[in-house]
Order: sequence, then C-alpha cells, then structure tokens
Amino acid sequence: MRSLASQPCYLPLHRLARVPDWAILHVILNAGRGGQVQGTYLYCSIGALTERDASGIAHHVRWSGGRLSVGSRIVVNVVETDQPDPPRKRYRSDKAVQENPFTEEELKEIRRQDYLELKQEFEPQR
Repeated sequence: MRSLASQPCYLPLHRLARVPDWAILHVILNAGRGGQVQGTYLYCSIGALTERDASGIAHHVRWSGGRLSVGSRIVVNVVETDQPDPPRKRYRSDKAVQENPFTEEELKEIRRQDYLELKQEFEPQR
C-alpha cells in the first residue's frame, strides 16, 4: 500500500449539545466510487433527527459538512454549550409532506455541478 501525505481536514465544530428537541445526532463519512462518480468521493456530514412534536412530526436537521481527501482525519469533540450553532437546514421526516432536504444555495451548486459534468461530456476540450 502506498503512503499518501495529506494535511488533516478539520471541519468546523458544530455545537449540538443544547439543540432542545434532538433524538439522534450523527456524523457520517460517505465514500463512493464507480458509476457516475469520477474517482473516489469522500464527504463528512453532520446531522440529527428530532423527537416527534405535538403533531407527531419529526424533522431531519443538517449542519454543514465537508469534502474529504485520502489522508483526512475527522475529530469529533463532544461539548456542552448554551449557544448551539443553528442548523443549515431543517426539514420534515414523514411521508405526508415531502420537504426538500437542500437549501436554495445547495440546489444551485448541485445544478452547477451537473452543468459542468454535462458540458465536459458534450463539449469536449479542443
């Protein structure tokens, strides 16, 4: 196995301890390759699932994550704070109402990435 030198990748620490209605908190490492993915895709996401409210509805909550590379290190510190960071997106977790899990900014970036991939496929460099 070859050794790859890399600087550690530090994601902003999100202060989740005092989010009042959380039921599950998670830090997920996503990795993919093959298919439509060029090379290897590495990403760390931070989120939660809330307890059900008075109407019986739970919500997914997402904070900003970050892209990783081979050699990245992920460090999680569990802290208590009276000033939790607001989530990037909060959306319903039920079948009755389907809310988009992405912010407008994220949707725009997804469309931009799709455009760049299609442009590369259909308008190759000369």
